[in-house]
Amino acid sequence: MLTPDQFRVNEVWIAIRVNEAFLFVMDEPCDIYVLMDAASAYVLGHVLSRVVDEAPPEKDVEALFKKAWGAKNQWAEQLIVTENSTAENVFRTQAEKNGLSVKIVPLSELEPIVGPLKESFASDFMGNAT
Repeated sequence: MLTPDQFRVNEVWIAIRVNEAFLFVMDEPCDIYVLMDAASAYVLGHVLSRVVDEAPPEKDVEALFKKAWGAKNQWAEQLIVTENSTAENVFRTQAEKNGLSVKIVPLSELEPIVGPLKESFASDFMGNAT
């Protein structure tokens, strides 16, 4: 298991889908992906992806990375993406373009870091109790 105390702030960013059920935006089913700092669990920003497109648009992920740069004024060393993520390629492209190495891990390994965010999103935003 990966835990926040294993990282320094801004050492590793995590790209992850936070919704379990589709989020409907203007009657379109969407997923929401966030980019977060592994040490602080600070959410640097998010992008929406129409489910029919499978992955967020490259321009949106590029803008997300620019927003993260603006918040931190530096790049992380590494990006973690969950295995079997439909958004892996688009996040990998942006990470590598900005000098971040990419590591693929099972979602279960990230539970201590992303679990509270996913639970909060499900209960507060989606109205689901977990």
